[in-house]
Amino acid sequence: MKIKIISIGNKMPAWINEAFDSYMSKLDRDFTIQLIEIKPEKKFDSIEQKKFSEAEKILSHIDKEFLIVLDEKGLQFSSQELAQKLKHWSEHFKHITFVIGGADGIHEDILHKANLTWSLSKSTFPHTFVRILITEQLYRAHSILENHPYHRE
Repeated sequence: MKIKIISIGNKMPAWINEAFDSYMSKLDRDFTIQLIEIKPEKKFDSIEQKKFSEAEKILSHIDKEFLIVLDEKGLQFSSQELAQKLKHWSEHFKHITFVIGGADGIHEDILHKANLTWSLSKSTFPHTFVRILITEQLYRAHSILENHPYHRE
């Protein structure tokens, strides 16, 4: 399965990169994740204009894959439910892309293009940390599907 994570934000602290890389190293070769970091807009007239500009950059990396956007208003899944969804997606789509917006959120154009909007929690997390949470949840879901003891019930 090929997964792409498109994330607004670059120049992450070392601990973010180390945690992300740690989960990446645990995945087998049949399960690949590509991370695309997009530099956040620094100069803008309004938050809406900033989000629009970031959306254009995100869209340049999206083709015909199954698109999942992280948003606080999205659906929430248990780890078991995510595992079953991941299995379904892998059976029906060659490529799956997750989009993490910037500090000010994500533009409506991206939300409207999404096949699914996913909320990790009712709590708010820094967008830099979300990439670790997604990667951990993908690793956990993959572990569940492989009957790996990482996830215990």
